[in-house]
Amino acid sequence: MRGAGCLAGGRVGGCAPWSVESRGLNFLMLIDRESEVLRLESALVDCASNRARTIVIEGPAGCGKTELLEFVAARALESDAVVLKATGIPSESNESLGVLRQLLLLGAGLPAEVEQELHRLLEEEEAAAACGLDGGPASGGLLGPGGSLAPGGFLGTGGSATCGRAVRMRRFCAALHTVARDRLVVICVDDLQHLDNESLEYLLHIAGNSRSTRLLLAFGDVLYYRQQDAGYRTEFLRQPNFERIRVDCLDRSGTAQLLAHLQPDTPVCEELLDYAYGLTGGNPLLVRALHEEGPIADLLAEQKDSVDPLVGESFAHVVLICLERSGPMAGKVADGLAVLDDLAAHDLLTELCELPHAVATKAMRALRAARVIVDSRFRHPAVRRGVLDGMAPEHRRHLHHRAAELLHRQGATAATAAAHLLAAGHSDEEWAVTVLRDAAEEVLADDVDDLAVDFLDLAYRLCGDPVQRIEIRVRTAVILRRNHPSAAEKVAEGLLRAIHAGEVPTRQLMPIVDLFLVHRRVEEAFEVMTKARALAYEAARAGGAEGAAVDTRVGSDSALAQLVEARYPWAEGGVLGPPKVGGGGSSVVLTPNEERSVLDQPWSLSLGLNRDDYVIAAEELLRHTVLTDATLEPIASAIKCLLFSGNTQKAGFWSESFLESAERHGADGWSALFAGLRAEVAFAQGNPGCAQKYTQAGIARIVEGTESVLVSGLIALQVMAQIALGDIEGSARRLNQPVPSAVYGSAYGLVYRRARGHHHLAINRLDAALEDFVAVGEQARRWGADQPAWLPWRGDVAEVLLRLGERKEAERLVTEQITRVGGNNLRTRGISHRILGAAVGSDERLPLLTRAVAQLRLAGDRLELARAMCDLGDAHKQLGDGDQAAMAARRAWELATECGAQPLRARIDQEHDVNSWGTTVWNAPVDIRDAKLSDSEKKVAALAARGYTNRDISSRLYVTVSTVEQHLTRAYRKLNIGGRQQLPIDLQFEVDEVA
Repeated sequence: MRGAGCLAGGRVGGCAPWSVESRGLNFLMLIDRESEVLRLESALVDCASNRARTIVIEGPAGCGKTELLEFVAARALESDAVVLKATGIPSESNESLGVLRQLLLLGAGLPAEVEQELHRLLEEEEAAAACGLDGGPASGGLLGPGGSLAPGGFLGTGGSATCGRAVRMRRFCAALHTVARDRLVVICVDDLQHLDNESLEYLLHIAGNSRSTRLLLAFGDVLYYRQQDAGYRTEFLRQPNFERIRVDCLDRSGTAQLLAHLQPDTPVCEELLDYAYGLTGGNPLLVRALHEEGPIADLLAEQKDSVDPLVGESFAHVVLICLERSGPMAGKVADGLAVLDDLAAHDLLTELCELPHAVATKAMRALRAARVIVDSRFRHPAVRRGVLDGMAPEHRRHLHHRAAELLHRQGATAATAAAHLLAAGHSDEEWAVTVLRDAAEEVLADDVDDLAVDFLDLAYRLCGDPVQRIEIRVRTAVILRRNHPSAAEKVAEGLLRAIHAGEVPTRQLMPIVDLFLVHRRVEEAFEVMTKARALAYEAARAGGAEGAAVDTRVGSDSALAQLVEARYPWAEGGVLGPPKVGGGGSSVVLTPNEERSVLDQPWSLSLGLNRDDYVIAAEELLRHTVLTDATLEPIASAIKCLLFSGNTQKAGFWSESFLESAERHGADGWSALFAGLRAEVAFAQGNPGCAQKYTQAGIARIVEGTESVLVSGLIALQVMAQIALGDIEGSARRLNQPVPSAVYGSAYGLVYRRARGHHHLAINRLDAALEDFVAVGEQARRWGADQPAWLPWRGDVAEVLLRLGERKEAERLVTEQITRVGGNNLRTRGISHRILGAAVGSDERLPLLTRAVAQLRLAGDRLELARAMCDLGDAHKQLGDGDQAAMAARRAWELATECGAQPLRARIDQEHDVNSWGTTVWNAPVDIRDAKLSDSEKKVAALAARGYTNRDISSRLYVTVSTVEQHLTRAYRKLNIGGRQQLPIDLQFEVDEVA
């Protein structure tokens, strides 16, 4: 008989032994399937010996069932067998006899006469079905809907229709047996779960009536696809020649083998294997899909550089294929798992998917078997992401909304439910807005401010209550200030437009005023306040319940004064008033109660009152306050209090401390604010290089570029530092950058115009400088913010006037500035005295400059001290005191060098004979700390270093001139110097001021 020799000898006769290498890439899915392959080859051998076999290869989706069937077919063809192949297709599962037609269409080796007979039988079957004699359950057929066994089994309960089908099935089976007498017949049907019932009946009949024939039936079936055991499974199990072959996903060893075959040039190290196995779970189909994304080693490298590693579309598509092949319930449960993620408890999952527990449990088994999930979670975020992306958008939103409802009902945290509301994008539930607002506060505790803003944006869209809507937008603006100050300002601008449109309730206006003030946007704050005043008076006149509910103070000058005082606590001499049309500012007269309310701000600084109390209160606040949205402004105000009270070291410490805190919060907007404060402190200490560094760091923090008025304030500080350092080109570049128009209505606009004025002054554009300085003064006075500690604009104008030769007006302005400066603000007073010294006659100049030097030394501003020392040297030089002039100039030169103030150094080089300082042989001085000066020697040397004569020192310390000379002689010897001109400049800062 043909084919007998080829199938003899206990193996598929004469054919080469099977191996992956001999079959090529198409058989890579058979790696680590040696046991299954041997069982299939054994079945072929049995069939060649007239022992028919029925085999069902079952396993999860993607594990190689199809490849094993292909292997059976290929081995059979090598033995000259007749091979009939078909695949169940979901869309054709209701098409009668569809799989049988495939078998005949795709068959190989059937004799023509047999093939014709089989086709005739199928045509008869179709004709019978057309006449209503289809042999289905109503007529007593074998299988009911879904493959369930109909009552009566093979025997049926019907009459002629069943008998008609039975006859045709016997004839169909006999035709195949005719072929099997001479040749092995192999029928391979994949995706058994999708077979139409009629084809399945025929195949079951063949399996049950072919025991002693050369016929092999091999089926591929997906585990857990059907939610109830189908009848065909029972029928197969009844066959004595039936065998079930279970295939599962690969273990780590098998995965490594597959990777080695897929990427022969890349060694499979443990790290690469961990990545691939962790992503695929050893599912061969997923491993191949991962390989198709590119070299897996490259994917691994990309994952290391990414916080949220991604996979490509190919892999995500194959994941969806696995889910689809795992059955409709598995896909439904996978959708639920993807939506719930970490929260996928079984009860919640079944309720979300609206499935019975048993059905959901079986679907979970299917997903676990395919290694798509581990326990109740997707094995990799990329797999979950692929499932979410593969869902229809409307279905995904529906599941998220339902998840939010279920979680809220179960008492989950607000943030947990809100995350699903956000993904759903809508909700008509009354509780949704409250949950979203609460969730925003919850995630803020972990500094997830972007998510908090997203929650509030959705709450705003869902909310219908006008009061709540304004509250939500105000809170959104406050949170945005953490990282997106420009966006926060845009929200505030939107609220202003809403006010103009009449959409904001009166009682919500004051929070908006405060919102503009935290951004230093004074003009808009006054605009809203004006609107609030008008509405408050109108409501009060209207009377009734609404009028009684309105606090008439909402629009009062005192209410605004308190707000402004809180935001600008360094204001001197009273409370800031509202803007006036025209020149001077006007303070608001407060009642005692109102004044007490203003002073209750513990960090407020009013130089006309007991300043020390406020400084102490500011330090207490800084020591005991944690940085939050609510404490940001009080903290910044307290640091300003320290700065403008002359406590620069403490201000520097606290600004640095809270800058670090802001960075820990990941709040770049806060960081920029504190970097600006730290830069202000550095500049006040005479360190423009440090100020430049901090302003640059602050500007870099703001992702929106120059769109925020805060950036304009930082640019102003940077320009001042660049001018001091002599980087005029750098300051010009900064000033050429566009700034928002709103900056000129903000407090940042004042310092910006002042910095621009100093740039004009540095390049000798005196008219432009004067215009900017005067504009700063006019606006400061109009706002009632004319405070020299913050904006010494009169001194700026005086410097321009001095260059223009208008000494009298310069003297008047700077004298007025001195009278407006508190006695403790030594830096501003020292700068003012230096400018005044340049405006008065030569006989008055020396005492003023000496006072300026003393004040600036105590203030700790080395750059301004250098300028004052330089002017003092000029004054001594004009009076003919060459030694004092040289000593002061040298001190100024050393300080300027230390500060990096190149323009000041150049001026000293030009005005003084610097080369003459080098004619003396200078010894290398001993460090002050190593010299071991006595207290008396240190005091005398310090005063000498400041420029005092021996007689001056004698009168200040109440000792004789001889004693002063003795102390100086011993100090020179210990410091290893030749005289007072070599006294170290740092000696000036070693002792406190002495009477």
